[in-house]
Order: sequence, then C-alpha cells, then structure tokens
Amino acid sequence: MYQEQRLQKILELLDRQGQLSSKEAIELLAVSRDTIRRDFALLTERKQVLRTHGGILPLQKSQTILSFEERLNNLMKEKNEIAQKAYQLIAEGQLYFFDVSTSVLKLAQLIDRDITVYSHSLDNALVLAQHETVDFHLLGGQFHRKNRFYYALNEAELLKDIHFDVAIIGAAGLKGGQVSFEDEADTYLKKLVLKNAKIKVLLAEQDKFDKQSNYVLADINAFDYFITDKKPSKRIQASLSDSIEIIF
Repeated sequence: MYQEQRLQKILELLDRQGQLSSKEAIELLAVSRDTIRRDFALLTERKQVLRTHGGILPLQKSQTILSFEERLNNLMKEKNEIAQKAYQLIAEGQLYFFDVSTSVLKLAQLIDRDITVYSHSLDNALVLAQHETVDFHLLGGQFHRKNRFYYALNEAELLKDIHFDVAIIGAAGLKGGQVSFEDEADTYLKKLVLKNAKIKVLLAEQDKFDKQSNYVLADINAFDYFITDKKPSKRIQASLSDSIEIIF
C-alpha cells in the first residue's frame, strides 16, 4: 500500500471511530511503529489531524483551545460567577495553590484574606503581589508566552515537599471527563501539586466538556469540588462520582 493510500485509510478509520491510537493503526494496517509515527506526523503537519499522546484525533471535531488572553475575554460573566463561588472556600491562614487559569485569575482578584499562595502564573503574581494580606510565592523558570506561565523542573520539584490545604485548578478541556491542558510542562507541575493537596477544587465552564487538549492531568472525579457556571446536564452528572461536590 502506497503512503497516500495508507493516509487515506487512516483518515477513514479516524472518521469512523472518532479517535485512533498508534497501536490500533499498526494492527489494522499491518505496518511498523515507525511507519505509523511518520504517517501521523505527516497528517499533523498537513493539519488534517490533532496529535495526542499515543494517537490522533480528528482536527475538525476538536474545538481550538484559545490563548490565555483570548479566554480571559470569553464568557466573562460566567467566569466571575465561578470565582465568586470559589471565594467561599477561601479561609484565613491556609496554604493554597492557584493555577494559571482565567477563572482562577478572577478569584485572585477577589482575595482579601490572610493566606499563603503558590502559583506559576504571571497574572496571579501581578494581582496577588499587591495584597499585603497575601504571602505570595511565584514559581519561576522559562516564560510560556501563550498561556502566561513559568516553568522550570527544579522549581516544579519543590512542590513535592509542599502539602497544600487547597489546590484550585482550571481546565482547558473536560471532554470524556478528563481534565486536559495544552502544555506538557504545565500539566506535569499540576500533577505534583495534586499529589499532596488535601482538597482539590476544579473551576470550569460547561463548554469545556466539548473541548479536549493534548495532556491529561486527571479524571474529573479526582477532585473534591467542581465549581461551574450552571447545572450540569444529566449526561455529565451521570459521569460524576458521588464523592465530588458540584457547585453551580
């Protein structure tokens, strides 16, 4: 089978199944892993598919994850309402992690309590560093301009020894109940945070259930609270564990 014929077959399989893993493609097309890797790379370069860890997704069915600044101006009312609800969980004297997220930034703008906050977000730093009541710690490293966060491995590793009272996390995508993000480094840092956090809070609008990004942080049911902009549909509620408290 020539490469172009194989690429067409891959696209047909992808259209039929909605997703296609490298393992499935190797078995169905009877080719090597290197061949599939090259085929997937070429389809990604042509912007015909979205590459994920271990496979591909149909690009036309995956909504684009906007940049931080674009998201900040989108669903402004909903983000403010989510932030107001999340503010009710903020208690004096506790240790928090604030994610790089437009909804979390809205929460940061409300803070007026004596708390300690760690974050890798430039925007959280600009807001919280001005508050005399907040003991703010910025995790440094290389600046990722699109989503406005810092990352360095040595800085991220510090999080292994910190037990946060509350970790407040946003979401780029929630498709399939998986909390996903665009940047691998950002996702790794948040995984370290969640390992030792006593309470895990997820902030996300309902439209995130239609979006999917490249790197999975955790299943939504790994969180203790899910704060959103409206009552989840029956389909979404059915996917949520009884252990997660939904606030809307």
